[in-house]
Amino acid sequence: MPTEETKALIQRMINALNDHVIEGQEEFWKENMIWRGPAGIGTKDSLKRFQDEHQRPFLHAFSDKFAVEQIHFAQGEYAASVGYQEATHTGDWLGIPASGKKVKIRYMDVWRVEGDKLAENWVMIDILDFLAQLGYDIEKVLKFIGSKPPEYFDEQVKD
Repeated sequence: MPTEETKALIQRMINALNDHVIEGQEEFWKENMIWRGPAGIGTKDSLKRFQDEHQRPFLHAFSDKFAVEQIHFAQGEYAASVGYQEATHTGDWLGIPASGKKVKIRYMDVWRVEGDKLAENWVMIDILDFLAQLGYDIEKVLKFIGSKPPEYFDEQVKD
């Protein structure tokens, strides 16, 4: 796909996400797309899993979210974006209770287009900065996590 068509596809998809469109994403994504998210969210190996396990929980937690792109570029079938989501933390997310605070959730995305749809997406969401905005002392959080063996968390958190 030529660069300009890639950029246009990404922009249409971002506009739909900013309008909180979940159903209808088939217009932009292949059904067997792969979304590679950060730790805590993980990889989603289909559009349905992406919608059910990331998009819906994210919109529940940030019901007024709006993406602000700071950098956007494309070359051939690849595109990338850096920006942030402006949002109010209105619902639980990743086990973090709703705070009611206005936040900026920084992100980086890289997409690969196959044919005329998105096939892959690599995503970095700055979860540590989000926690800092909620008032968590990140240094203390990381020291606490590092002081415990992995099994500790299996025992503490039951699904």
